[in-house]
Amino acid sequence: MLAEKSPVHYQYKGKYVMTTVKSGLMIIDQHRAHVRILYERYMQQVQAHRNSAQKLLFPEVIQMSVSESVIFHKVLPEMTSMGFELTDLGGNSYAINAIPADLEGVNAVLLVRDMIASAPEKDASAVESIYSSLALSMARNAAIPQGQVLSNDEMEELVNGLFACSNVNYTPDGKKVLCILKQQEIEHLLG
Repeated sequence: MLAEKSPVHYQYKGKYVMTTVKSGLMIIDQHRAHVRILYERYMQQVQAHRNSAQKLLFPEVIQMSVSESVIFHKVLPEMTSMGFELTDLGGNSYAINAIPADLEGVNAVLLVRDMIASAPEKDASAVESIYSSLALSMARNAAIPQGQVLSNDEMEELVNGLFACSNVNYTPDGKKVLCILKQQEIEHLLG
């Protein structure tokens, strides 16, 4: 059998995972797929109030501009409930003492800056919108980077995780996650 001899998934240039489907060849952007998976996981944790913090061995200091500090104070309750712990050091400086447990290896200062920059400015009381924005920032920062080589097991886990999501086609901010090159298109290309 051909299916028994060939690998289930193939990684192309450390960026895409390719797999066969009934209608042709599915090409998945590995970073975007992981963003979708992590985003949904973070949103489920927020909704279930199951967020745990990971204390930093050495707290990191973030210096904010006045405008960043204003936005930060609007989203601080949501960030705290997601597992962040920050201490005001005065002069718009804050110590990052803890981050959500699933974010090991992420640059905490860049993550907090990204979360502040992407926080919705329109209405600080739109809690669901704030959580969604913060979850997306966390997912982007923690997702598999472009160019990372994956093992067969990691590719399998990524594909299975993606297809367990509520939306497999797009990232939370609307970017395409996958495409299918149909069998007829492949045959046409090879004439």
